[in-house]
Amino acid sequence: MEVEAAVPEDKSVIVTVGDEALPRIHGLAAKLSAQGMKIVRVMPVTGVISGSVSRSRLNALRSIAGVESVEEELSAYPSDE
Repeated sequence: MEVEAAVPEDKSVIVTVGDEALPRIHGLAAKLSAQGMKIVRVMPVTGVISGSVSRSRLNALRSIAGVESVEEELSAYPSDE
């Protein structure tokens, strides 16, 4: 799976995959990508997919079967804003 650069208005997100969906986590990542998420990392052992997406697409990601949660990733560094 190719890693795409985040667009400035995109938000970094962490998607948690439900236990029942773990065997098909890579297929789930493909569905997230089809909904506009730029996949950065798929972690099958922990059931986490990280990437970035426009805030307007968050609910579309949450509606995908097998997705347990979609949360904005918090930065550990202060912003320049």
